[in-house]
Amino acid sequence: MPEGIAVFIWDQKIGSILDLKYPERFDISNSLTQKIYMSHAFNEDFNKEELLEVTFNNQTIISYCDKNRVAQVGYEVIVIVIEDIEKENIYKLKQDLLDFGKALFSKHREERKRFFYDNMDKFFQKRTAQKILLLGRAGTGKSTIKEIIFEGKDPRKLLYNPLEPTRGITPSVYSWLDAKLGLFDTSGQEIEDLLNDETMEQTLAFENTDIVIYLFDVSLWNSQKKMIFTDIEKIRNIIKNQNNKVEFILFLHKIDLIEENKRDNVLQEIKKDFNGLIYFTSIYPKLIYNLYNAFYSIISNFSEDSFEIKKILDESFINTPKSMCYITNNNNSIIIQSMSRDFNTILINHIHKMIAQITQSFENMVLNDNIAHLIISSSKSINTILNYLNLQKFSIKNLILISESMDVNKLIILMGKIRRKINDYYYLRKKSK
Repeated sequence: MPEGIAVFIWDQKIGSILDLKYPERFDISNSLTQKIYMSHAFNEDFNKEELLEVTFNNQTIISYCDKNRVAQVGYEVIVIVIEDIEKENIYKLKQDLLDFGKALFSKHREERKRFFYDNMDKFFQKRTAQKILLLGRAGTGKSTIKEIIFEGKDPRKLLYNPLEPTRGITPSVYSWLDAKLGLFDTSGQEIEDLLNDETMEQTLAFENTDIVIYLFDVSLWNSQKKMIFTDIEKIRNIIKNQNNKVEFILFLHKIDLIEENKRDNVLQEIKKDFNGLIYFTSIYPKLIYNLYNAFYSIISNFSEDSFEIKKILDESFINTPKSMCYITNNNNSIIIQSMSRDFNTILINHIHKMIAQITQSFENMVLNDNIAHLIISSSKSINTILNYLNLQKFSIKNLILISESMDVNKLIILMGKIRRKINDYYYLRKKSK
């Protein structure tokens, strides 16, 4: 499967301007687009279509440009990047890109975006499930994170009442919008055996894994840095030996124990030996949103629904001060959230707890009385609205809006707009595919 596909235009003053790309995590550099542009511009025959193949940084790049249109609209190029050329039917890929490029560039600019995303299944197979492997030493918080994120457990209760240690490998299967997730939680006490010995258990843990998350907490970082980097190197070697194309991610957990002005120093120290993704996480009330955002960022790379619905929320809240919105699934887990930069994050855990306490009563009222939403107004001018989205078959349950700046009527109007956009996405966009 290709690494990514992108469309860029070339401006003589600015250089390359990225217009479209898929998947969202795909990163196409300016140096690469410049090389592609130069390859097309080198041939001055402007009366033909060009389909070129070049190699750059051990990647194969196929690009299409209709040079008949350059005089009229400038250079418009669609490019596909391939990491393992031997696994691709290169002739078919070129033909598909040629046909797709012709169709795409024949459309008006405002039509292209929808056409582009609606036809990505020509190049990318939609995977039905993703396997996430959760690794870390004992007591770092792996199982607690699993229960908060995927099972909707109250973070405050788990903060003061730690779970019993995990034994062996515990697999769980979850639905997350359009994605199926197989989460493999591992025993911190047994991590030495898991990483050191080529056993059946190691094979079971790493085989067909898409994402490996290695979690370590602040106390371990302060006392056992060498051990942490040893674990990281062992994990890298296992992934390499199994020839898996795995995304390897670090979670530095319990960051509430690091002073805010010192966190960047810690990040830079880790990056000296690890060039992958690093998330700072915590279940502490003021910082819990970091944990939800981390999993959204990870899962949205293979969940189109997560990406699109997050975009709806962000666009709705872009000019809304001191406000927050989130969506829960059938397990009452928070799957997507958005908030203004000035929202008081201290309120987050309190609001989560309050809503968790009334959710069952609210659902009973929805079922028995057919109510549309529930409004809660506090003495401190915090307005909260719970809305039952009635999208159970898509694993979406409630839409929750909280605001310190908007009155109830404005919040209801905003809620209606968000709800309408989500419904349009599911019932119009899905039908068009």
